Amino acid sequence: MERRRPENLKSPDWLTRQQAKVDRALLAMSDELGTKNWCSGEFFNLSDIAVGCCLGFLDFRLPDLKWRSAYPNLAKLSDKLARRKSFKDTVPPAA
Repeated sequence: MERRRPENLKSPDWLTRQQAKVDRALLAMSDELGTKNWCSGEFFNLSDIAVGCCLGFLDFRLPDLKWRSAYPNLAKLSDKLARRKSFKDTVPPAA
């Protein structure tokens, strides 16, 4: 929402704090996933859905955020999840 405000009302400090939160969350998810096939081991479960929804949100709402190159293991998981019917059926419509 801050990015939608008039330029003279934007808070660079607020934007920096929010970006730091996103960066820390991506690092934590990437570290936890490591080289595993799924977030919690060898089976798809709710943790994969949560991470997939988070990454999908970033792609949808913050397309300029280049998280995929910084976190290739998350990109691989996101791509794998995107091929699942449940994820395909819930992709937001194009604007």
